[in-house]
Amino acid sequence: MRMGDTAKAMWWLVYKDSLRELRTFGVWPGMLLLGLATVFLLATQLNMSVEQKTSLAGGLLWISIFFAGTVALERSFASERDSGCWQTLCLYPAPPSVIFLAKMATNTISTLLLECVLIPAFVVLTDVPLLSRPLPLLLVVVLGTLCFASIGTLLSAMTAGLRARGGMLALLLLPLLTPVLLASAEATRLILVDEVGPALWQWVNLLAVFAGVFTMAGAVLFEFVMEE
Repeated sequence: MRMGDTAKAMWWLVYKDSLRELRTFGVWPGMLLLGLATVFLLATQLNMSVEQKTSLAGGLLWISIFFAGTVALERSFASERDSGCWQTLCLYPAPPSVIFLAKMATNTISTLLLECVLIPAFVVLTDVPLLSRPLPLLLVVVLGTLCFASIGTLLSAMTAGLRARGGMLALLLLPLLTPVLLASAEATRLILVDEVGPALWQWVNLLAVFAGVFTMAGAVLFEFVMEE
């Protein structure tokens, strides 16, 4: 496919999923509620000083994003499976890699919107200055979200056809995403303690490598997932 046709095919797939969600609100309310509940629970149990909270904030924030974002991933392909439209999706006039990238883009957008709510809520509830350095934090959030969405989209397609898929995606995701969660949490901690230097950029570079590898692997392997 030409570049223009590829971009148009991706646009229509992302538009279709976004329009369906705006009409049904089948994912975002549950994802947002779970995320806020997790943040509130974790924040209210931290009976510590601000300095102590700062050392833990990165890990707690990314745990909240992981569990809440998994809700969106679980429904990424389940709607096509449940409504009998999986074969229609397979017949879409675009390569499987384009379908994967479009689904990944949708999940990335959903997770970023979730983070736009969870991060300010975390700041309000914990008094941790997460937004003191917005640009480095934005870079870490975007790269971490790309890692999460890329591997999560592939596993979501693999588990969508399982009858007992409830919780299966989270169990498969956690071992694969543990390095990403650790890197994102440590990079966030370094930003909070104002250590924006070589140590931070090592974690950022690691997240960039993870994002590139996971995206390329998902685009290549998705064709075999669709054939099953």
